[in-house]
Amino acid sequence: MPESIDDYIDRGIHGAKEINPAERKKYLGTFRERIEIQMSKQEVFEKYCTKELEQEMKDHPKAKLLLNGSISYEILRAYIMLAEKHKLPFSIVAREDDDTPVGLVLTEDYEINREDTQLHETPIIAEDTTGKVTLLDKIRAIFKE
Repeated sequence: MPESIDDYIDRGIHGAKEINPAERKKYLGTFRERIEIQMSKQEVFEKYCTKELEQEMKDHPKAKLLLNGSISYEILRAYIMLAEKHKLPFSIVAREDDDTPVGLVLTEDYEINREDTQLHETPIIAEDTTGKVTLLDKIRAIFKE
C-alpha cells in the first residue's frame, strides 16, 4: 500500500520509526534476542572473563562485537585486538546520552534467544587457609597471563 503524504512528512520530521528503540539503546544498537554474550561496563573495565569471551568468539565466528563508546579507547583496545585476532567485525557505538550499563555485546545478525548472556568465570578461592595461596595471589596470577 502506498505511503500517505502525512506518513511521508512525519518520517521527514521525526525520522524513520524504530522497532523497540529502548532495547536497542540499552544493547548498543542490537536486540536482546540476538545477543550471544554481554558484559557490563564494570566487567569491561576490570577485563573480567576475557578467556571466556575469547572462547565465545571462537565458538561464534560470524558474530560481531559492539563496544560502548563511552569507555576509553585504552580499555577497549584489548577487546578490539581480541576481535581482530579472531577476525570478528567490531563497532564502537557512541551515543550522546549514555545511560546503558552495557559495556560490550557479542551479537549475531539473527535471533538466537540465548537465555543466559552473561559470562560466568569460575570463582577464585584460596586453596589453603594457612596463607600459602591467597585470593590476592590468584588474582595477580590471572593478570600476569
